[in-house]
Amino acid sequence: MKRISIGLITSALLLAPPVAFAEPGHGGQKGQEKHQGAEKSGGPGAKKAKHEHKNKNGRDLLGAKLKKDGKHAVGKFKDRDVTAHVIGGKIVEMAAGDLPAKRVRTKTKMASQPDGLVLAAWSSGVQLAQYDYQDYYYGYCFDDGYTYECYWYPAEDVYYEDYTWEDYDPYW
Repeated sequence: MKRISIGLITSALLLAPPVAFAEPGHGGQKGQEKHQGAEKSGGPGAKKAKHEHKNKNGRDLLGAKLKKDGKHAVGKFKDRDVTAHVIGGKIVEMAAGDLPAKRVRTKTKMASQPDGLVLAAWSSGVQLAQYDYQDYYYGYCFDDGYTYECYWYPAEDVYYEDYTWEDYDPYW
């Protein structure tokens, strides 16, 4: 009986789908940066990114300013101030000095989770925690030739109806 139990447990472990977790306390963002670095290093089957990608949670960076109309500072991109233009509680445009903003969208949540534990991979048909198939996440990206930095927002925070949004390509 003991051998059968050990055999069943061993079989279950060998057949179980692999699961990866983000590092606690980093909201998954550090794990994304490590993953992107691995792609750049040319590991087996990895695509190489042309730029270093950085993803930021624009909603968290704006905070209460999202409810106030006007242009608000969100952060810095190299030596440029990054600003978000808010009208009626929605982002209508972002700017980083003289760099044009590229509007992108994805169904993958690119910015960090507050609890720090995000299911990152599962090989069965289970829906992943970072996927929300009801809405897109919208990003404004800036590129200086070396770094590609995106500020991400959920659909309800962005005025997206009158603009064209490209699908986000993390390998660009």
